[in-house]
Amino acid sequence: MVKILLIVILILFKTTFALHGSIKGFPKKAPEINNLITEEGKQFSLKNLKGKVLIITYGYTSCPHVCPTITAFLKNIETELNKKGLKNKYKIIFITVDPKLDTQEKLKKYKQEKGFKDWIFLTGDKKALKKVWENYDVFVQDKGFMQMKHGNMTMKHRMINHTAKITIIDKNGYIIEEFKTMYLPVDEIVEDVEKLIKEN
Repeated sequence: MVKILLIVILILFKTTFALHGSIKGFPKKAPEINNLITEEGKQFSLKNLKGKVLIITYGYTSCPHVCPTITAFLKNIETELNKKGLKNKYKIIFITVDPKLDTQEKLKKYKQEKGFKDWIFLTGDKKALKKVWENYDVFVQDKGFMQMKHGNMTMKHRMINHTAKITIIDKNGYIIEEFKTMYLPVDEIVEDVEKLIKEN
C-alpha cells in the first residue's frame, strides 16, 4: 500500500519536461525548515512560500571564493527571470553555514550591501541549522580562520568547507532537482524555473 501511494505521488508531481539538474531521488517532499529566522528577525516557514518556486543556496557571508561565485550566478538568474516578468513567482533563499558569525544583523547588512533585496537570508543556532543541513544533505565543516595568499599579501579568512549546490523546490513544496556546482548554468536554471512556474 505504501509503495503504491509513493508511486502515485511520484507520478502526480513528476514534471512533464526534462530538467537540467540532478534528479536522483527526486521529487520528494521538502523537509520543513524549522526554528530559523530571516535577516529581519522573523520566524521562517516554507508554508508561507507555497505557490512559488524556491531556489535555495547554502553559504556564509565571509566566504572568500565559493559563495560569492554562487551568489553572482544567482544574481544573473534573478535578472533573467525578472526580465521574463516572473519576479513574484519565485524566491531565492540563502541558508547560512556559519551560525557563529552570520547573525541576523550581519545577514541584513550583507543583503543590503550586495543588492540582494528580494532574497531571504536565514540563520539560527547551530542545532537548528544542523538539522536543516542534514535534511537537505549539506556537508558543513568549520575549519576556523586560515591564512590565504592574495598576490603579495597574506590574509586570514574564515574557512568553512560546505556543499556547493542549489536546491530547487516546486510550487507544491517538492524538491525537484539540484545543481551540484559553484559554476551554475544560468540559462538551464532559468529555463527549468520558468517551466516549473508555468506548470499547472
